[in-house]
Order: sequence, then structure tokens, then C-alpha cells
Amino acid sequence: MAWGDPIQDLSGLQEFDPLDPVDVLARLIYSEARGESRTGKAGVVWVVSNRVDKNLSEFGGSTYKGVCLKPNAFAGLTTQSARQPDTSSSAWDDCISEALSSSRSSNPIGKCLWFVTNTYFSSKVTTSNGSEYWNFGAGSKKIVEKVVLGNHTFFRVEGY
Repeated sequence: MAWGDPIQDLSGLQEFDPLDPVDVLARLIYSEARGESRTGKAGVVWVVSNRVDKNLSEFGGSTYKGVCLKPNAFAGLTTQSARQPDTSSSAWDDCISEALSSSRSSNPIGKCLWFVTNTYFSSKVTTSNGSEYWNFGAGSKKIVEKVVLGNHTFFRVEGY
């Protein structure tokens, strides 16, 4: 999540249902990474793309829109910036461009499936015997791939 946006208390993301997938993806990029480089924005797109490729219900299935709108998947979509992006800004233009080129942009994050801010990552990651571990709430899983882009850490854990 970017820029200190307050998180709204939502039971779901139904307000985004009428929007087309490019708009939803652009809003996700905008809310999570509008202050990042184009490469950082592409990282967000590729997390969504990697989840689409996995086609798992835990990630929202096999569509960009389904993955973006999976409840509790991306805190950025619960912010005011996702609901009312500044569509006259260059940041919005960049986010639309990344969303439109999602299948053609270069993948800067490999097979990573999650991302968080670097600060949050460093506060939650644990290290044992030279390996890093992430706890999703049901026990720790070894991080097998990690890429830092700007203010975000992208990662994948063992088993994915």
C-alpha cells in the first residue's frame, strides 16, 4: 500500500465488479505502487500474472480481475486511492500503461507471488541457518525467491 492511505473496512470489493480488468489492475498498481519506478509497477503486475498462472482458488483463480479482487489479497484496493485515483496524474497514466502492457512487459520478479513494503518485510521475516522464513499465520515457510524493487520486497515461498 502506498502513501499512507487509510484502509477502509469492507466486507468485499463488489464496487469494482462493473469495472473492466485493465481498470481494476491499474487501480491496484496505483494504490500499491504509484510512487515507484515503472519496474516497481511492473513488479505488482507480475505478482498478479504469476497468481493467474497458478490458477489457484486461494489466489482468486485464472483471471486478472479474479486475482485482483480476491478478498484480503491486496490491501491497496481497500484504500481511497483505489476508489478514486487521480486520473489526471502522470502516475495514473503510468499505471494504465503497465496494466495495458501486462502480458508484454519484462518480468522483473521471476515467479514471486507476494509483495510487501521493505519495512514490513524486515519486521516480519525470520532467519534461521542462513535462510529467510515468512509466516502467513499457519507456520513459517522458507522464502525461495526474493527481489527488492524500490520500496517493495517481492517473494515466493517453498511449495509455490
